[in-house]
This record gives sequence, C-alpha cells and structure tokens, in this order.
Amino acid sequence: MSSADIVIIGSGVMGVSIAHQLAMRGATQIVILERDTIAFGSSGRAMGGIRQQFADELDIRFSIEGVRFYEQFTRNYDASASPDRPKPPRFYQNGYMFLCTSPESWQTMQRHARLQQSLGAPTQLLSPEEVKQRVPQLVVDDVLGATFCPTDGYSDTPAMTRALAYEAQARGVSIREHAPVVGILVEHGKVQAVQTPQETISTPLVINATGAYAAFVAQLAGIPDLPVRPLRRQLLLTEPFADLPEDVPMTIDAATGFHFRRRDGGVVFALPLPPTTEEDELNQALAPEAFALTIDEGFWPLLQVHARRRCPTLANAQVARTWTGLYEMTPDEEPVLGKTEVEGFLCACGFSGHGFMHAPMAAKLMAELILDGASTTLDITQFSIERFRTGNLLP
Repeated sequence: MSSADIVIIGSGVMGVSIAHQLAMRGATQIVILERDTIAFGSSGRAMGGIRQQFADELDIRFSIEGVRFYEQFTRNYDASASPDRPKPPRFYQNGYMFLCTSPESWQTMQRHARLQQSLGAPTQLLSPEEVKQRVPQLVVDDVLGATFCPTDGYSDTPAMTRALAYEAQARGVSIREHAPVVGILVEHGKVQAVQTPQETISTPLVINATGAYAAFVAQLAGIPDLPVRPLRRQLLLTEPFADLPEDVPMTIDAATGFHFRRRDGGVVFALPLPPTTEEDELNQALAPEAFALTIDEGFWPLLQVHARRRCPTLANAQVARTWTGLYEMTPDEEPVLGKTEVEGFLCACGFSGHGFMHAPMAAKLMAELILDGASTTLDITQFSIERFRTGNLLP
C-alpha cells in the first residue's frame, strides 16, 4: 500500500488547479487519480469562456480572480524552459458582448453592469452603433444596447489544463492516468484510503473533482445525495472563415443564448437548449444515457436559423466538426465546495458550466481551507452540501 497526504480525484481543470495551488503553497505528497487522461472529460470539450459579466457578487468575484490568474499564468508561462513542457496556452481577451433586444433585458443588464463595475470589472455599455463598429456583420436593427467587458475572453481549455498539470508535476504532484477510483475506504466517519484497480493509497484527505460524475464518487464515500447532475451541451466548429473580425468578442444574443467566437481560424457556436422532459428525467436519475456524448444532427440547421437573424454571413460557413460535453449542474447552479459529513472527504464540483473560469478561485479557497484551516478570501462554508438539505440555496 502506498500513501499520500492528499488524493485528488479528477484531472480536469478543477483537479489540476487545486493541485497546482496546493503545491505552490508548499504542500507535498499530492496524488491526482484520473480514470482516463488529463483533460479528457468536460475540460477538453468546453467553450473556454472567461467572463466577469454575472448578475451576482459571488460569481463576479470568482471570475475576477479567474481573469487575474489566467492573465498572470499565461504571461509567466515559459514553454522553452523544458523540451517536454506543453505548448503555452493563450488567453484571448477579446471581450464578451451581450446583445439586448428588449427593454427589460437592457435595463437588467445595465443594473448588472453597475454591480460588476462596483466590484472592479471594467464593463462598458455600448450603443447599437458601437456594436456594429466592433462586428460589422451583425444585424442590430432590434438591438437596444449591449454590455461589453474588454478583459473577458476565452482560452484553449485542454491546453490550459495540461499546462497547469505540468506545472503541478514540476512541483512534485503525481498524476496517475488510467487509474479509475473503484473504492473509498471510510472507517468511523473518516477517510482512510482510496482504491484503484492498480493499488490502494492510504490517505486522510480526498478531494472529489470529477465534474458531472461527482455524485458517483460521493456515493463511494457513503454520501448518497450529492446533487450534481449532467447536462449535455453541443458545440460546432466551422472550417476557416474569413468574413468576421479576428478579434471578434464572444458575442451572445441575450434573448436566445446563441453565441459564437473565433477558434483556430474558424468560428465555434453554441446554443443552450433546455433539456426535454425525458432528458431531464434521465439526468436526474444519473442514467447511463445522460452521460452519452451523442450528436444532434439537427444542431447546425438550428444554428443557421439563429445566424441568419443575427449574423447572416455565418450561415454560409462550412462545418468542420461538432461535439458534445457535459455540464455539472446543481439545483442553484452554484458549486459544492469544501467539507462534507465524512471527515477528510471534500468536494470541488457542480460548477454548472462555469468550472473553467471559476477554477482559480475555487482552488484558492480549497487551498486556504486545507492548509490554513479556513478560507479567508471568501467564506467557503456557504458552498457546503448542507444548503441543499436545508433548502438554503444560494441566490
């Protein structure tokens, strides 16, 4: 039997971010267990957006820390320092631009912008004419205004995750791929060990950072009610496409959720469709079908309808590929962070589509909790699993 001070389950951006911050603060004997390979799951399939334009203080503060961290990490990352270091990830700060087409939406977004500004996010208000100047191809005849934050942007999520993983390994973190966790030994309410098909690792501390699969891992520790459920999302990437500015912001139609940005010379699209009743039942039941990464062949024709209305030139693009990934949803769409009733079993999951942008703050809070005994940047206890049992959900 081997041993570790901390075992992190999952090598997506959440798991490697926590390991990286713990190692940066001097923690040792950290092991990450991954059932497949680094960034194989949702972190390898994400849109990669990083935005500070949220409606509530907690999400805004999480995102401000995300922007700060990714700016610093990409600025300081030196890919030439070692021949086996992953390629440098980039943080494209082309901004996020939300288009508002109803008086109610425009008033709401202006109110949100004032909150964002009060917390330090440089959100701006744009007129329809200013929107057209940024992206001449947009149709703005029904747009009343837009919010725009120039420091928002996006990154290559698998590249960023691999770079973070490399930096963590350089500081002594061990990452074991193809090592699915099949058991968590708990005695007298305390974590004792983690089992994989290859070995048993004695440890007093386990962190569940397994995204959409977090409920299954919690069950291994004897927690039957972790309310994290999968939600399938589909993305589509076009072939190289010239008729759009290279620095186009992440552009979102606030009324429909239709959004797009540049990627690899092409354009990547998304449209957050609500699940059908049947899909929602499968998701809530954690049914195998809910985790299947199936492709909806009608997705591109639907996107073309939205594109013709908002940015007609995009409807003429050629499809390069389409793929799906899983969000990890909670009932209040806020994460489960920190301690559980099982001593030594911690959670960092349930980020509801915001895991990449919020991983730096989540990792910071987890590192404070583990190394200092309590989080000081923000009160991590408000993200406890207990809020779902008492009905005291976050707004």
